[in-house]
Amino acid sequence: MRKDLQDFYSFLSEELKCKAKNYYIIEEIDNKSRIKKVSIKQKENFFVLKQKDQFKAGLFKNAIQSCDFIVVSCDKVYFVELKSAPGDTEYDNDENPLDKALKQCKSSQLLFDYLCSAYNLQKSVNLNFENKQFIYLYPEKAIEEKKSTEMNMNPLIQISVKCDENDCIELDRDFFKKIG
Repeated sequence: MRKDLQDFYSFLSEELKCKAKNYYIIEEIDNKSRIKKVSIKQKENFFVLKQKDQFKAGLFKNAIQSCDFIVVSCDKVYFVELKSAPGDTEYDNDENPLDKALKQCKSSQLLFDYLCSAYNLQKSVNLNFENKQFIYLYPEKAIEEKKSTEMNMNPLIQISVKCDENDCIELDRDFFKKIG
């Protein structure tokens, strides 16, 4: 990993890290979820952060939930939200799930920007991540079951992914490079 990325990663709380041997592992706790686990093979020049809403609970009384994970590379930051049950494409309590996912990604972006600012202040550097994208991942089946014309109105980049027999997906750095 590039030295500036490694230094930034080392600066961050262990609560945000999801490293396991040769993979970054993100597990979905929601029992209804059709995506149970995401593994991202480690390669050079990127890292992955997980988020638990409890991490921000001490900071905000009624914080908006975070997205599921953040992929940080030299040239771009991806805020990724998993929506895995077919019901995720329906309105719940009058809130469009795409709008909710966008709020979650933006909430994570605020936290990430704060972490970068704190790092820059502490280390007297100017580490900057200007290119950011919001990603909305669905299992292939969920996309096929429920397509919506609304999906094109939201700035989230929506991508269907194929789950294995254990409801797991494996991604790599190239997956994110192809997004743009």
